[in-house]
Amino acid sequence: MNKRINIGLTLGDPAGIGYEVALKFLQQVYYTDISNVDYDITLFCHRFIVDKIMNDIFENNYPSDLNSIIKIVEPDNLVEFDFEYGKNSIECGNASMQYIKKAVEYAKNGLIDAIVTLPINKYSISLAGYNFVGHTEYLAHLTGSKDISMMMMSNDFKIVLVTTHLPLKDVAKAITKQKIVTAIQNAHNTGRYFGFDLKNNKPKIAVCSLNPHAGDNGAIGVEEINLINPIIEECSANGIDVYGSFPADTIYTDKTYDFFIAMYHDQALIPIKLNSFGEAVNVTLGLNIIRTSVDHGTAFNIAGSGVASISSLIKAIDIAKIMITNKKVDNK
Repeated sequence: MNKRINIGLTLGDPAGIGYEVALKFLQQVYYTDISNVDYDITLFCHRFIVDKIMNDIFENNYPSDLNSIIKIVEPDNLVEFDFEYGKNSIECGNASMQYIKKAVEYAKNGLIDAIVTLPINKYSISLAGYNFVGHTEYLAHLTGSKDISMMMMSNDFKIVLVTTHLPLKDVAKAITKQKIVTAIQNAHNTGRYFGFDLKNNKPKIAVCSLNPHAGDNGAIGVEEINLINPIIEECSANGIDVYGSFPADTIYTDKTYDFFIAMYHDQALIPIKLNSFGEAVNVTLGLNIIRTSVDHGTAFNIAGSGVASISSLIKAIDIAKIMITNKKVDNK
C-alpha cells in the first residue's frame, strides 16, 4: 500500500499574504472535500500567527478541529513577536527563513515529500541578516545543491532561467557556459517529472537568444555566436534534444517545444504572467528535494484585508503532487 503524499507548506512572511492564502486554501479546498483528499498537509509556521490570522481575517469562522487535521511544525527557537501587516521587520524576515529551514530538514529526512513555499520579503530577510537573494539561493544553501535553476511554468510554458534577479546591466557578463549548460541539463532532467523517460522520449528544448533577433549574425551582439550557440551544439551532441538560439520575441509562439531556456528574468516572467498571471508556478530545479512555489510576492498592499487569491497555491500544490507521483514511478 502506497504511503499518502505529505506536502509541507512554508507560510512565508507573516506581514504578507502567505498565512491568509494557506488558511484560505485549507478552508475552501482542503476541508471542503477532505474525505476525498489523497494527500496530507504540514504547515511550517507559528501557531500564534495562525490564531491571529484566523481571528483577524476569518473571525474564527474556521474548522474547530484544525489541530487534529493539520500538523503544524514551528521553528526551533519559539519566540512570539508583534508585527503589522504590510510592514517590513527583522522578526518577520527571520521567521519566514526559519520556516524554510525547518521544512528542508523534514524533506531531507523523508517526513514530507515536497515543499510548497509562500512568499518571503527580500528586504525583510536582509534586515534579519540573511545574505540571500531569495528562496532559490537559500534552498540551494540548505541542501548543498550547486547546479540549480529557477523554472516558471504554466499550463502552456515551462521556462528555465539562466540568470535570475539581476539588474539588466549585469546580465550579459553574468551569463556563463556553466550557467547555460546547467539550465539546459536541468530542463532535460526535469522531464522525468512530467512524463518523459529521457531515453526513448526526451523533452524538446528551445533556447532563447540574449540579443534581439538572435544577434542578427553579429550585427546586434556576438553572445549567440561566441557562447550560446556552441553550447547548444555541445549539449545536442551529448544527447539532449535542444535547439536554438531563437529570438525571444517569437519562440514562445512555437508550441512544439516542451521547455524553453530564458537568459534573464523578464524574458521568462513576461510571457508566463501574460499567459497565466495568478496561476503560474515557480519550481526549483537541481535540488535533491521537490520545491514549488506561488508566482506572487508578499503583496504588502493587501495584507490583512482578506482579499488574497489562492489560485497560484492550488496550482503549486497540484504540480508538487504530479512531481512526487512521477518521482515515485521513476524510482521503481
